[in-house]
Amino acid sequence: MAKNVTTGTEPSRTGLIAPPHVRFMRCRPRKRSDWRAHHAAVALTENTFSPAGSGLCRMHKSITETARPSAPRPTPAARAARGWRRRGPRLGIGWRLGLGLAAVTTVLVLGEVLAARTTREALAAVRSMQNEHEPLANSANAVLERLLAYDRAVDEDLQAHSPDDFSALTRAGDALEAAVADYFGSSPAAPVTASGTALRLQLTRHIANARLLASRAAQRTQWVAERQAALNQVYQRVTSAGGSGLAINGTQVVARRSLAELGEAFNAVRGNVATPAVMARRERDFRAVVNAHSAEFESSPGRAWLSLVRQDFAQAARLRLEIERYDAQRGPQWHSLREDSADLTVGVQQQLQMPARLGLLQAAQHAATAAEEAEHTLRITAAAVLGLVLLVSLLLAVSISVPVRRLTAATRRLAGGDRAARAPRGGSAEIDELAESFNTMADRIAHAEAELRAHQAELERHVAERTQQLHHLAHHDPLTQLPNRRKLAAHLESALARAGTQKRLALLFVDVDNFKSINDTLGHSFGDRVLQTIAERLHAATGATGLLARLGGDEFTVLLEDVQSSDEVESRAAQIVTTLQEPLIVDGRVLTTSASVGASLYPDHAADAEGLLRAADVALFRAKELGRNRFALYSPALYDAAAQRFRLEQSLRRAVEAGDLLLMYQPQVALHTFESTGVEALLRWRKPDGRIATATEFIHVAEKTGLIRELTDWILHTAASTAAAWRAAGWHHAGVAINVSPPQFFESDFVDHVARTLEATGLPASALELEITETVFQTGTATVESLRRLRTLGVAIALDDFGIGYSSLTSLEQLPISRVKLDRLLVAGVDTNPRSAAIVRSIVALCHGLGLQVVAEGVERTAQLEFLSHCGPISAQGFLLGQPVEANAAHAEAQAASARVRLALEAAAQLPRRELGESLVFVGSSGRRRAT
Repeated sequence: MAKNVTTGTEPSRTGLIAPPHVRFMRCRPRKRSDWRAHHAAVALTENTFSPAGSGLCRMHKSITETARPSAPRPTPAARAARGWRRRGPRLGIGWRLGLGLAAVTTVLVLGEVLAARTTREALAAVRSMQNEHEPLANSANAVLERLLAYDRAVDEDLQAHSPDDFSALTRAGDALEAAVADYFGSSPAAPVTASGTALRLQLTRHIANARLLASRAAQRTQWVAERQAALNQVYQRVTSAGGSGLAINGTQVVARRSLAELGEAFNAVRGNVATPAVMARRERDFRAVVNAHSAEFESSPGRAWLSLVRQDFAQAARLRLEIERYDAQRGPQWHSLREDSADLTVGVQQQLQMPARLGLLQAAQHAATAAEEAEHTLRITAAAVLGLVLLVSLLLAVSISVPVRRLTAATRRLAGGDRAARAPRGGSAEIDELAESFNTMADRIAHAEAELRAHQAELERHVAERTQQLHHLAHHDPLTQLPNRRKLAAHLESALARAGTQKRLALLFVDVDNFKSINDTLGHSFGDRVLQTIAERLHAATGATGLLARLGGDEFTVLLEDVQSSDEVESRAAQIVTTLQEPLIVDGRVLTTSASVGASLYPDHAADAEGLLRAADVALFRAKELGRNRFALYSPALYDAAAQRFRLEQSLRRAVEAGDLLLMYQPQVALHTFESTGVEALLRWRKPDGRIATATEFIHVAEKTGLIRELTDWILHTAASTAAAWRAAGWHHAGVAINVSPPQFFESDFVDHVARTLEATGLPASALELEITETVFQTGTATVESLRRLRTLGVAIALDDFGIGYSSLTSLEQLPISRVKLDRLLVAGVDTNPRSAAIVRSIVALCHGLGLQVVAEGVERTAQLEFLSHCGPISAQGFLLGQPVEANAAHAEAQAASARVRLALEAAAQLPRRELGESLVFVGSSGRRRAT
């Protein structure tokens, strides 16, 4: 039964719990003097709630948002003024006096220095014309020439067929770098400006970009070679594995389909060069083929081969992307390089050549104007000193007196009860810090008052909301929002109390059939949405008169009160079954579902809640036994049957643990040679009273409870050990057949387990036969593959109970079997019913034509044995030939069975021959009856 359980976050059990961390209000200080106000602001916010998490932990944010409207705020104009003043640093009074005196001194010293410097510059300008400006101009010309030569070298290198040789490009780049270094490193040094420095950096980047472009062209050639090498590696591996077919004696043989598809997809990748989109699609097609047949490739040629093919192909795909990216970037990069070259040529002319030429002219003009500038400098210095002294005095007076008066006025308003009073920022650092602290104190007072008023109301609201959420989660399913088991139990107790002894109520268990397949194929998330849709449909079908609850997984419960009769309950149950048969549309997908319903009545079937639940569960089990997609009403007989199944299951488990199970062996005799071909191991249960129970009495319980796997392992090991012991004791051709249930093939290591058992017991694989039924088709291709592996191992496979299924002929063609066992129901009428005889003749002839051996089960009359003896090479098994016996008597019983067959057929040969029907032609067998 599938179980879809959706869980939510469990609410906190302790109510209001402080979060593990506190939230600090981030107040960015603007200068060192603001740190005290910043720490004061942080201290007031340390005890607030953190917004992290959910539920009551969002308290701080809600309280803050609630409190803000009640806190007075400054006007926009005041905020703008304060925000503007905060931009500049604040200095103290002492610093301001010191800066004023320093400014006056600086002006005096600067004037003296400027006057002396202008005189010296006039003399230096004349000497520098020949020693500085002329060599600088020559260096600028050299830079321009080397730049043009380097661009020509780059063009020639990119147009060459072998871009691996960078010698010419390197020499041109070194020459350009040397010319640039000579210009900027000349003595005396060239005038360095921001534009000149930028030009030098541009020249360096230009050289590097050109080299990078050339190296990327070489890299592309290398990528092309590496990609071709990787593709060749893939091609060689695919070809070696048989992707292009196998050559046998010079003849090309078609390869496996998977390898052929892989080779075809790879040839498309290696084919003609196409657009990037086409190449990407071909690569995706190749990967799709690899992924589609990955399981087969892991088996052959092998997991290592598959890993190498994927690795080499991924390398080739990555290199192709690198080549495409390079080809996409090459044009813009080359165009950008040519534009940079043109810009650099203009820049060298304007920023290197032209300044050098202008330097010669400026040097001559500088000498003429130096004397005039010295006199002008003295006059300017005197005026600047006088004006600076006046300005410092005025600013100092204003920065102290005005902020003090504003702070005093704000303090009076706040003391008078005006909570909106704030002191404007400004003035010296000491006064500005005092104003900031005052404003912070006023803000915190207003906010604290608002928070105190809103805190209690907000806290009560959150507690009420959280309590309501916890109550809902405790009594409802989080996926469907239906009442859960707890609420159902409470409601059921209340309903029973209301019903008393006068009213009746019904309890219906609804279980979605085969819901596990939806989870396994479409995923649990999709299964959850299917359950939600089913819940909505059940809610509509239940109506307002009943309570619909979800117990968990795909189980629902419907409680109906005040029902009148069992017919009404059956009608409601049938309605639910019909409702869930209608197609569901979930995420655009149409699904067809069904459900099984079990119903119980109060007080007819139980007098308490637990009894009603148990009775409805028993009825649900009965509905599933009847084939699902139906409803069943509880009856005492159902409970007795369920109790009997439970007791049988417990007894069987104790019998397995106590070793009360045993194997008995019934011989099989070849009618054309009168020899015993082997025995079939039959499971038996020795009951405490000494009775031997056949497998039909308890095997169905073992299959439903999962004990069948443990029993099959025990039967396999015991039968193999016994057959090996027979061979060692002198029964050299002893072989044993055991029955294997189809679910056993779901075990991934079943074939390996059989091989280990044969190796441990020393029994040859040819001496073991596994009997399966036609229901093996229902377990899929994995089971057929396991059968093929067993046949490769040498183990014989027999198709048991042949002739009573729905796919008999298909099984003969598809299953890798070696023997067919005709079911006893098919053999029962061969001596009395001409139709049965004709069917058996046809099946035997068909099996012989396919090269399959035939065993007839359930031979209990001599006439049956005589008829089968005329059907060609065939073996028989039944009570007429031999009884199931324990291992120590199996050899003797097999010899006795051979003697019985000989005597019975010899006696039948002495009687007048009866009409045997049409003559048969035996195909595929050369066996003859041994002469008597």
